Amino acid sequence: MSNALLRLCDYTMLDPEGDIAAFIEDACEHDFAAICVLPEHVAMARSNYTGTIACAAGGFPNGDGPLHERIAEVKQAIFDGADEIDIVIDFNALMDGDRNKVATDLAQMRQACGDKVLKVILETPELDLSFVELGAKLSLEFGVDFIKTCTGRRGGCTPLVAQTLAELLSAWSHDNKGKARGLKLSGGIRETGQAEGYLDIVRTALGDGFVHPATFRFGTSRILS
Repeated sequence: MSNALLRLCDYTMLDPEGDIAAFIEDACEHDFAAICVLPEHVAMARSNYTGTIACAAGGFPNGDGPLHERIAEVKQAIFDGADEIDIVIDFNALMDGDRNKVATDLAQMRQACGDKVLKVILETPELDLSFVELGAKLSLEFGVDFIKTCTGRRGGCTPLVAQTLAELLSAWSHDNKGKARGLKLSGGIRETGQAEGYLDIVRTALGDGFVHPATFRFGTSRILS
C-alpha cells in the first residue's frame, strides 16, 4: 500500500479479545490518519501511540441502548485520550420513522464530544438508499464532522452508497458556503484497486482537494495488499 493511501486510513482493531499491544506496535510503524480502538483500549493506546486515536464508543456496534450509558462511554473515552469518536446511528429508529429519537441522540452525542471529531456510522447495509440519505442529512444537521458508511459487521460499503454520500456532501457544501464535512468509507474494502475505485468516485463528486485526512478516510482492519 502506498504511503499516500496509508495516510487516509483509520487502522482499526475492534476485537475485545485482540492483541492491542501488537496492534499498536504495528500501527507505530506506519503513517495512518488515525487508529481506531474500543473504549477499553483507549488509555493503553494513548500511552503508547503518539498519533490520532479514534474510539468506537457509544455502545458500538449498535446505535441503541440507554442514551445516558452511551454518552458516559463517549465521555470516558475522551477522558482517556481519544481525539475522535465513532458512533453508530440508531438505524432501527431511523427506519421506524422515529426522527425525534435519532435527532435527540445526535444532538446529545455532539454535545458530549465537545470539540472532538465526531463520526456517525449510518450502517448502510441495513438501510434503503432513501434512509441512507435521511440519516446523512440528519447527521449533518446536528453538526457531525464525518459521515461513515458502516461497521462492517452487517455488510460492506458499495460504490452506489459511496457515490450517494459523496454527492450529498457536495450539495451540502454548496449550500453552506463551501464548508466541508468528511466522509469515511469502511466495510469490505480490502484491496488497493478497490480503494482507488472509491477514490475516483469521491474525486468526481468532491474534487481532488477533498481527498485529505481532514475530510476523507478509509476504515481498514489490516494493511491493504
